[in-house]
Amino acid sequence: MPYFVFVEFGNPQVAEFLVDLRNALQCTNNHSPAHVTIRGPYQTPPSFEQLEAYSERLQGYGVRISNYGYFSTPKGYAAFLRAECTVFRELWHKPDYKTPLESIKPHITMFESVDRSAALEVRAFLRNENLLIHTYNIHLRVYESRSVQGDMFGLPTVVPPKPSQHQDVWRVPRDILERARVVGSRLAESLERKKRSNF
Repeated sequence: MPYFVFVEFGNPQVAEFLVDLRNALQCTNNHSPAHVTIRGPYQTPPSFEQLEAYSERLQGYGVRISNYGYFSTPKGYAAFLRAECTVFRELWHKPDYKTPLESIKPHITMFESVDRSAALEVRAFLRNENLLIHTYNIHLRVYESRSVQGDMFGLPTVVPPKPSQHQDVWRVPRDILERARVVGSRLAESLERKKRSNF
């Protein structure tokens, strides 16, 4: 089974907000952590020593979550928040994607759909909200993909962060989750109508 290295967020306010925003836009109740995939797939999981070395490179930099975008996927389209860190390019290893390092777009997926217009609408929503989070409490975890559906399962191997002297930046518009739920519900209803009309 393939293995991947994720960057996850240790500040509960950041971690919970990203999951809540994704669930509101996707109109789901998925509790899997929000993350940035920085390495993989591997045929065998990387060693704890390798993860410690990667984690050392991340210390003190943090991740800036802002901006937005969308891209096509094998199953449709995705909208995302950019997740930028000075050292991501040094740690990046995703051989399935032949993107040059200067063009990579580390991201946190916020929405996936077979409908391109829905992904574009979520991108527009993220652009208009103009949120900014810069968080230093991050850690690495290895995940295993165990099915053709793309289900991911976290392994016990976690490299915890070292305490940071930096203060997180939190600039998130008030009531963003309520607005996101309105958008997500409307898109889910629209997709359901399209499905019914195809039968």
